[in-house]
Amino acid sequence: MVCAYLIASEIFITAEDSLYYFGERRTDKSTSTKFQGVETPSQNRYVGYFADVKNIYNMTLPPRKTLKIKKFIIYSIHGNGNDLKVQVIMQHKIIFFCSASKNCQIFHDVETDSVIIQLSNCPPLYDDVKVQFFSSSDLPKYYDNCPFFFWFHTSFIQNNRLYLPRSELDNPHKQKTWKIYRPQFAVEVYFDEVVAGT
Repeated sequence: MVCAYLIASEIFITAEDSLYYFGERRTDKSTSTKFQGVETPSQNRYVGYFADVKNIYNMTLPPRKTLKIKKFIIYSIHGNGNDLKVQVIMQHKIIFFCSASKNCQIFHDVETDSVIIQLSNCPPLYDDVKVQFFSSSDLPKYYDNCPFFFWFHTSFIQNNRLYLPRSELDNPHKQKTWKIYRPQFAVEVYFDEVVAGT
């Protein structure tokens, strides 16, 4: 996430300015005088994107980037991960679903204390993407009725990789979940870029 000061020509904006802007947008002035702010890691991620758009891309989105998810690595999760299910949403539709028996292979790497989910048949992804993780184990379900999830925008993915520590994942970022999600808990996503005409 962009947390540093960014400069583009004569414009000077900080991620804090972006936070205030998004907080204002989320505050319904007709029903509440309370400033809503930005509450989740995914909202915070988009605050960083906004700062980039303002300062680096001169108020236009960067070029569209189309990606396919190759694999997820989940670090320091309880259990072997065989009960995990993944759902990918784009344009308000579920466009991909996988579980141990469908569209992916799940491996538990004891040495690195991680679960690797190797996807097959992931469709091309572009723009805003939401990824939700479900489990039949006793992992608690909080917001969005799932243990953890996150949003990202494909145009801002660098080097075909996205690494999200506990503090940048929706639901595990909350202190009340930390008995379950240890400090090392993280999700790493690896992508393949889809080149037009291939």
